[in-house]
Amino acid sequence: MNVPSEAQQRSSRLAIWLIIPLTVTLVLILLVFYGLYRTTTVDGESMLPTLRPEDRVLVTKSYGEPRRGDVVVVNIPDSRGHSHDLVKRVVAVGGDVVSVAQDVLYVNGQREGSPDVIVDPSDGANVSEMPIPAGTVFLLGDNRPVSYDSRFFGPVPVTDVQGKVVAVFAPVTRLSAVR
Repeated sequence: MNVPSEAQQRSSRLAIWLIIPLTVTLVLILLVFYGLYRTTTVDGESMLPTLRPEDRVLVTKSYGEPRRGDVVVVNIPDSRGHSHDLVKRVVAVGGDVVSVAQDVLYVNGQREGSPDVIVDPSDGANVSEMPIPAGTVFLLGDNRPVSYDSRFFGPVPVTDVQGKVVAVFAPVTRLSAVR
């Protein structure tokens, strides 16, 4: 009968102590990336400075109650019948009244207070006072001069919002939560 040596037993115990945490870590990563969240890549500069082109982001698989300030992914059809995922910020919800003048947003008569928004007063797409219907959200990009958003396609049903962007995970130098 062949009895394992003490060195072989120690090596087996060490392997087990390495394999178990690595397996648990892998399962957690798979759960996060494929169970609770999905991933997408930011295409374009419409969310600068918050998100950059080619940022890889984690997006919740569901979206509950919309709140102003959420960054979301929404699927919008284009004029050729194709649809595209857009990453935009919720700036107004059902019951709000919005207007946009020279790239500056007004919600319920109050001027937007975010300093991170890029505007071009000479080239803005204006929206006269518009009530936002219940069950919809009004979306704008943070980089207004280049953003294709609700100024052009109107309020979006909450049911068309695919999820909330919660974090940038790649490139690693941009790893951060999204606010």
